[in-house]
Amino acid sequence: MKKILPILCAIGLLGLTASPLYAGGIINKQNQSADYMRTMNRHAATDYADIAVYNPAGIMKMENGGYGKLDVMYFGKDYSNTVPGFGELSQDEPSIIPGAFAVYKQEKWASFFAFTIPAGGGELEYKQGSARTVGLGKQVIAGANARLAAAAVPTQFFYNQIDSMDIHIKQSTVYGFTLGGSFAINNMWSLAAGARYSNGTREFDGGAVMSAANPLPGGVNGPINSRLNIEADADGWAGILGVNFAPNDKLNTALTYISNTDMEYKNKVNTDTLGIAPMIGFADGSKTQIDIPALLGFGISYRFFPQLKVDLNYVYYFEDSATIDTFEDEGDSWDLGLAAEYTFSPQWKASLGYLRTDIELADDQQINEPEEPKLSANTIAAGAVWSLAPAWAVTFGGAYVMYDDVTDSLGIKYDKEVWNFSVGVQWKFL
Repeated sequence: MKKILPILCAIGLLGLTASPLYAGGIINKQNQSADYMRTMNRHAATDYADIAVYNPAGIMKMENGGYGKLDVMYFGKDYSNTVPGFGELSQDEPSIIPGAFAVYKQEKWASFFAFTIPAGGGELEYKQGSARTVGLGKQVIAGANARLAAAAVPTQFFYNQIDSMDIHIKQSTVYGFTLGGSFAINNMWSLAAGARYSNGTREFDGGAVMSAANPLPGGVNGPINSRLNIEADADGWAGILGVNFAPNDKLNTALTYISNTDMEYKNKVNTDTLGIAPMIGFADGSKTQIDIPALLGFGISYRFFPQLKVDLNYVYYFEDSATIDTFEDEGDSWDLGLAAEYTFSPQWKASLGYLRTDIELADDQQINEPEEPKLSANTIAAGAVWSLAPAWAVTFGGAYVMYDDVTDSLGIKYDKEVWNFSVGVQWKFL
């Protein structure tokens, strides 16, 4: 029976690329700071150290001194595949994502550093399987029955059930380390340049058991049991360019470009119960290309009066120009957001934000990664900043993401729901 099982080993392999989407494109993630999660709009911001990854040129509008910022973001994730004949297969494993930022600014120049999760960032566990395990399990059953038929085995002894399925994406994280500098040309114009090193790690564990309700003596049509565990890692570099333009005290505009990150994942097979991973292209040492696409972020901020500031952001993801082996005909996705921030006192300010995320991916491509479907979404965010002392600022943020479910030509419905709570602390130490 081993010869009929190659396709089963593919169960969940593409899940190695799963990366929970909260805001961003198919691969890119924008949820890198607590202040982003309270506004959904940071590409024209000039206030806290997290702008090192959103508007690094805007750092020149901050006060002179050194800044350190640490953020923690908690995400509740309810994902589901509703498969005809199998019902809803779901997962609710949460994710915790950190962010750390440092800025040092003096008059005409500044330096910045950030540790973030620019892609990936989540664990998924489908304890009853997913659309992928159902589809591939059915194919394995069909192949097994074809061999039984060729051996003249009566149909009442054919394989006819999937006893158990599971997929556990233990790790899907890209760690980003950003370093760069900013320079003020004059009071209106400033520039930034930097680089981001990304290191991606992924681990998948999954399997399925198929059987015949009426097995023959001797194990001729005994249970088919497959188990596979694969790890993968990659690294790559991206360049960063930014420009900030502030013609007056009320208006600020900015552009930030991050180049494509070439990410070639090398696969390591830890468990392969059938010994056939090489037959499906995942031999130990094989490679899969999953770039982090380039992005262009534009932001405009306008202070209508001293207490009220409004931000508009647009981010474009160059997915069509990247190499993403897991999908076909993808891109280009985009985000469009609007936020309002009101300052009540020197100690308190609050914000509301909205973001529309448009994912350019055909519905029938979702089956390539059903555990983490790539869906367009509307996000509502809110939060507050408490400046308990001149040198300290504490950010509280929360967001709710409402995804547009889709149904493919196989009748499989893909849906997601995500909510977030974030907290961050900034210290101005110089």
